[in-house]
Amino acid sequence: MHPVLPAAPAISIVVPVYNEVPGHQTDSFSPRIQALLALLRAGDEIVLVDGGSSDSSWPALLALAQHPQITAIQSTKGRALQMNAGAAQAKGDVLLFLHADTVLGLAAWNTLLTQASARAWGRFDVQIEGQSRWLPVVAWFMNQRSRLSKIGTGDQALFVGRNLFQGVGGFPEQPLMEDIELCKRLKRTAPECFLAIRSQVLTSGRRWDTHGAWSTIVLMWLFRFQYWCGVPAAELARRYADTRGKLPITVAVFAKYPLAGRVKTRLEPLLGAQQCAAFARYLLLSTLDKLQGVNVALWTDGGTDSEWNALLAGRSVQRCMQPQGHLGLRMQTAVETHLKQSEVVVLLGPDAVQFTPADLGELSQAAKTYAIAFVPAHDGGYVALACTRCLPAVFSESIDWGSPRVAEQTRMILSQHNQQAKWLRPQIDIDEPGDLEKAIDAGCVPADWTERYKNEQP
Repeated sequence: MHPVLPAAPAISIVVPVYNEVPGHQTDSFSPRIQALLALLRAGDEIVLVDGGSSDSSWPALLALAQHPQITAIQSTKGRALQMNAGAAQAKGDVLLFLHADTVLGLAAWNTLLTQASARAWGRFDVQIEGQSRWLPVVAWFMNQRSRLSKIGTGDQALFVGRNLFQGVGGFPEQPLMEDIELCKRLKRTAPECFLAIRSQVLTSGRRWDTHGAWSTIVLMWLFRFQYWCGVPAAELARRYADTRGKLPITVAVFAKYPLAGRVKTRLEPLLGAQQCAAFARYLLLSTLDKLQGVNVALWTDGGTDSEWNALLAGRSVQRCMQPQGHLGLRMQTAVETHLKQSEVVVLLGPDAVQFTPADLGELSQAAKTYAIAFVPAHDGGYVALACTRCLPAVFSESIDWGSPRVAEQTRMILSQHNQQAKWLRPQIDIDEPGDLEKAIDAGCVPADWTERYKNEQP
């Protein structure tokens, strides 16, 4: 009789997700998860953890979670935080942490099934997909280094028994080097249980292609050395951000899809619902045209991809979905998102009809001096905000968003936090019928606005 081999333990694949699905027509993430799903046995599962994505990722995750072996949850943003949240939700005996841009194929999966146990931990060999001819060399050194040191990286798809993971406290809640620190903890606890699986996972080489293979290698080794010398992970994260080429400015424009009865409703006694929608369309398109040559991100509410594509009529604009929550939370999300790639982030509403490119330059310069600057509105709010770092207090839920007290409350909060800010000259913000009349009299809105962009109606 042949001996009966023990069944491989149930495996939970935890995937942290952040802005992986720009739109329904540009979704390469969902097919990767569907391919991963095809590998699973009964009892295995996939846990998708969204970190507050501002694009179409969360709706895509909810669609994937219609399958009984896929769970979609949301957590605080941060790879370590998301993976810990997924691990807490997972039911498997073995946890496999797979980055969203890493592909686990059949050979690697089958090898894991034959070698994994509730006590083991380890990583796979990695193959890096990209343009640089040095990427195979990079991958070889990564694989050899981790085989000798028993320190794996997230790109190598770390796996660990659930009880062992919990026993070392999971991933440390730090913004960088969380994978290195987890392996160090596991190495101290169970060095003899380390597995260096030679079957390969495939990961994206976009950061090597973007920043150069050798410069990226040197940078990563430098950061690892600094971490070994005791430099805090938060400081390393800041240094890492500083090494990446940033855009000088990003303007985030917030807009609802111009649907009758949903936009500019306070103008309905003057214009009617249909004309309010037409006016909202005019405001948005004229604002985007005014910002030509500037990096613009349009944060949208409502409307389908096809409706927005038709409305924007070929304008080259990055589009992000506004998250759920109060206005302050939505603005904070945009600031945090764009500060990763930009030195200055400006938040602007499409009804800031007096706002000019010269105002943009002045506001941006003020933000570089004071960290945060505002263009107040005559009605007590503000039409634009610029900042070089995120100050969560000014986006607080305690502010009466949409009321005439917004600017006053913001000033009080800044004072309480001993934060200086620059307030520029007040401008018109069109909410009431009288505002529109003032804007037309001041020449900020042409009297024939109804004829502008008329041929671009969706």
